[in-house]
Amino acid sequence: MIVDRVAIIGAGRVGLTLARALIHSGADVRLLGRHSRTLPEWLLAIETDWGPAIAAADLVLVAVPDDAIADVARTLATSGTVAARQIILHTSGLCDRTELAALDATGAALGSLHPLQTFAVPDGDPEALRGSPAAIEGDARALAAARAIAERLQLSPIVEIAAGGKSAYHAAAVFASNYQVVLADIAVRLARAAGAGDVSAELVLPLMRRTLDNYGIGGAAALTGPISRGDTGTVARHLDALTGADRALYVMLGREALRLARAAGLDERNATAIDMLLY
Repeated sequence: MIVDRVAIIGAGRVGLTLARALIHSGADVRLLGRHSRTLPEWLLAIETDWGPAIAAADLVLVAVPDDAIADVARTLATSGTVAARQIILHTSGLCDRTELAALDATGAALGSLHPLQTFAVPDGDPEALRGSPAAIEGDARALAAARAIAERLQLSPIVEIAAGGKSAYHAAAVFASNYQVVLADIAVRLARAAGAGDVSAELVLPLMRRTLDNYGIGGAAALTGPISRGDTGTVARHLDALTGADRALYVMLGREALRLARAAGLDERNATAIDMLLY
């Protein structure tokens, strides 16, 4: 499927990243928003008159916050600029094509394309896309277009997610990205409290990186530490050292670690002893 003319609604980090990457790939990109502002030299100013750009587009990417997708769809539906030949995709990891339901009567293909990546650069970072996974969802024509765009942007792997699975998929992304930051911050804070001072991050981050690399190689077999060994004394001392929310989180994650350790063959006597400590 050839998609050369793209209109992107939304000039946040995701929209700008997609715009830069698509321009680099040779696409004719128009960036649309509510307010005009100056952008870097690689792109013209944001257009506030959406009509001409939407009418000319093969593909419309709706890169706005989740709560705004349905409103944008209603705006497009009432504008009369969307035609049956077009593809409309939003970029939410959580929502499915039903957020675009206001456009059903147009006959346009509806779906979603979610690059599974964190976007930290305000002006967009196209390099963040290359080699990143993507989740696609929608009707048959939308899926074909989403896959074509994902391949054009060198996203990999490209995974089709059913509409009913997107909430769990997005929760997985939160665990993988957002909560990893939370765990890193807790680890750094505890290391600092133990006396590691300004090098606390340097102390724990190499361990986190290596652990993730090991998980990529062997899955849950990467689990090491006191629970995987059945070391009840160490777990007890950790619990004595922790208070409040830190202790509660240690217990909650410890139960999951114990489940993995049991599956890996941890002696049941040690497993039971640790189980009792974690309740």
